[in-house]
Amino acid sequence: MNQLNEVLRLKDEEIVWRSVEDEIVILHRGDWEYLTVNEAGALLWTKLVDGATRADLVSLLQSEYEVDAQRAASDVETFLTLLSERDLLAGDYTRGPGE
Repeated sequence: MNQLNEVLRLKDEEIVWRSVEDEIVILHRGDWEYLTVNEAGALLWTKLVDGATRADLVSLLQSEYEVDAQRAASDVETFLTLLSERDLLAGDYTRGPGE
């Protein structure tokens, strides 16, 4: 499957999260470490709650922040890498094309 069209999901059963103003506070039940993400990260996070493709996330950043596709794709990959490193993404995460 093309990585841009692969549906990415969060590990719902292993995380607790809350929206606090413009941020998201995330707690991983496995290690009880928490993570906060800024407004842009919160936007991506809420999209991932129901499952989203990289293309969905890139498009969302482009429309919300008026950035070009290359910048949006880079920001999405950085965010997904952070989530993967914290073991918050379901399945096997693989960096996107060109990363």
